[in-house]
Amino acid sequence: MPDQFKIVPGPAGESAMVFRLFGQLDSSSSLQIAELCAEAGKRGVALVLDLSGIEVIVSSGIGALLAAAESMSELGPAFFLVSLSEPVDSVVRLLNLDAYLNIHSTEFEAISSLKAA
Repeated sequence: MPDQFKIVPGPAGESAMVFRLFGQLDSSSSLQIAELCAEAGKRGVALVLDLSGIEVIVSSGIGALLAAAESMSELGPAFFLVSLSEPVDSVVRLLNLDAYLNIHSTEFEAISSLKAA
Protein backbone atom coordinates (compact mmCIF):
# COMPACT_ATOMS: atom_id res chain seq x y z
CA MET A 1 0.00 0.00 0.00
CA PRO A 2 1.43 3.43 -0.91
CA ASP A 3 2.46 5.90 1.70
CA GLN A 4 0.12 8.70 2.64
CA PHE A 5 0.18 11.69 0.30
CA LYS A 6 3.01 14.07 1.05
CA ILE A 7 4.24 17.34 -0.47
CA VAL A 8 7.88 18.35 -0.10
CA PRO A 9 8.98 21.84 -1.19
CA GLY A 10 11.70 21.87 -3.82
CA PRO A 11 14.13 24.64 -4.64
CA ALA A 12 12.50 28.05 -4.58
CA GLY A 13 13.10 30.56 -7.32
CA GLU A 14 11.96 33.96 -8.45
CA SER A 15 9.95 32.57 -11.35
CA ALA A 16 8.60 29.28 -9.98
CA MET A 17 7.53 27.31 -6.94
CA VAL A 18 8.60 23.65 -7.06
CA PHE A 19 7.00 20.84 -5.08
CA ARG A 20 7.69 17.11 -5.05
CA LEU A 21 4.65 14.89 -4.50
CA PHE A 22 4.76 11.43 -2.92
CA GLY A 23 2.29 8.63 -2.24
CA GLN A 24 -1.22 8.35 -3.63
CA LEU A 25 -2.80 11.10 -5.70
CA ASP A 26 -6.55 11.00 -5.07
CA SER A 27 -9.48 13.14 -3.93
CA SER A 28 -7.96 13.77 -0.51
CA SER A 29 -4.90 15.38 -2.13
CA SER A 30 -6.94 17.60 -4.47
CA LEU A 31 -7.41 20.35 -1.90
CA GLN A 32 -3.68 20.53 -1.19
CA ILE A 33 -2.91 20.86 -4.91
CA ALA A 34 -5.53 23.61 -5.21
CA GLU A 35 -3.84 25.46 -2.33
CA LEU A 36 -0.48 25.25 -4.13
CA CYS A 37 -2.11 26.74 -7.23
CA ALA A 38 -3.64 29.56 -5.24
CA GLU A 39 -0.32 30.38 -3.59
CA ALA A 40 1.59 30.34 -6.89
CA GLY A 41 -1.10 32.48 -8.50
CA LYS A 42 -0.98 34.96 -5.63
CA ARG A 43 2.80 35.22 -5.98
CA GLY A 44 2.57 35.41 -9.77
CA VAL A 45 5.00 32.53 -10.32
CA ALA A 46 4.83 29.24 -12.18
CA LEU A 47 3.98 26.04 -10.35
CA VAL A 48 6.12 22.95 -10.96
CA LEU A 49 4.92 19.61 -9.57
CA ASP A 50 7.40 16.73 -9.58
CA LEU A 51 5.39 13.51 -9.72
CA SER A 52 8.26 11.02 -9.57
CA GLY A 53 7.15 9.93 -6.08
CA ILE A 54 3.52 9.23 -6.94
CA GLU A 55 2.96 5.49 -6.56
CA VAL A 56 -0.78 5.42 -7.29
CA ILE A 57 -3.03 7.81 -9.16
CA VAL A 58 -6.80 7.41 -9.37
CA SER A 59 -9.37 9.25 -11.46
CA SER A 60 -9.89 11.97 -8.85
CA GLY A 61 -6.11 12.53 -8.86
CA ILE A 62 -6.17 13.04 -12.62
CA GLY A 63 -9.10 15.40 -12.09
CA ALA A 64 -7.04 17.35 -9.55
CA LEU A 65 -4.17 17.76 -12.04
CA LEU A 66 -6.53 18.90 -14.80
CA ALA A 67 -8.26 21.32 -12.42
CA ALA A 68 -4.86 22.68 -11.35
CA ALA A 69 -3.84 23.20 -14.97
CA GLU A 70 -7.08 25.06 -15.67
CA SER A 71 -6.81 27.13 -12.49
CA MET A 72 -3.24 28.15 -13.26
CA SER A 73 -4.14 29.11 -16.83
CA GLU A 74 -6.83 31.42 -15.43
CA LEU A 75 -4.42 32.90 -12.88
CA GLY A 76 -1.74 33.54 -15.50
CA PRO A 77 1.44 31.76 -14.37
CA ALA A 78 2.54 28.53 -16.03
CA PHE A 79 1.84 25.07 -14.63
CA PHE A 80 4.24 22.18 -15.21
CA LEU A 81 4.26 18.50 -14.37
CA VAL A 82 7.72 16.95 -14.33
CA SER A 83 9.36 13.57 -13.78
CA LEU A 84 6.17 11.53 -14.14
CA SER A 85 6.29 8.24 -12.28
CA GLU A 86 5.42 5.11 -14.26
CA PRO A 87 1.85 4.93 -12.86
CA VAL A 88 1.20 8.60 -13.72
CA ASP A 89 2.84 8.35 -17.14
CA SER A 90 0.74 5.29 -18.00
CA VAL A 91 -2.53 7.04 -17.18
CA VAL A 92 -1.53 10.25 -18.95
CA ARG A 93 -0.65 8.30 -22.11
CA LEU A 94 -3.75 6.11 -21.94
CA LEU A 95 -6.02 9.18 -21.70
CA ASN A 96 -3.94 11.33 -24.11
CA LEU A 97 -3.69 14.04 -21.46
CA ASP A 98 -0.30 15.26 -22.65
CA ALA A 99 -2.26 17.55 -25.01
CA TYR A 100 -3.76 19.29 -21.96
CA LEU A 101 -0.92 19.12 -19.47
CA ASN A 102 2.44 20.88 -19.78
CA ILE A 103 4.84 17.99 -19.12
CA HIS A 104 8.65 18.11 -18.93
CA SER A 105 11.25 15.49 -18.04
CA THR A 106 12.89 17.52 -15.25
CA GLU A 107 12.40 20.55 -13.05
CA PHE A 108 15.34 22.22 -14.78
CA GLU A 109 13.73 21.70 -18.19
CA ALA A 110 10.43 23.22 -17.05
CA ILE A 111 12.04 26.25 -15.44
CA SER A 112 14.32 26.73 -18.45
CA SER A 113 11.26 26.85 -20.70
CA LEU A 114 10.03 29.83 -18.67
CA LYS A 115 13.24 31.71 -19.34
CA ALA A 116 13.08 30.89 -23.05
CA ALA A 117 9.55 32.26 -23.39
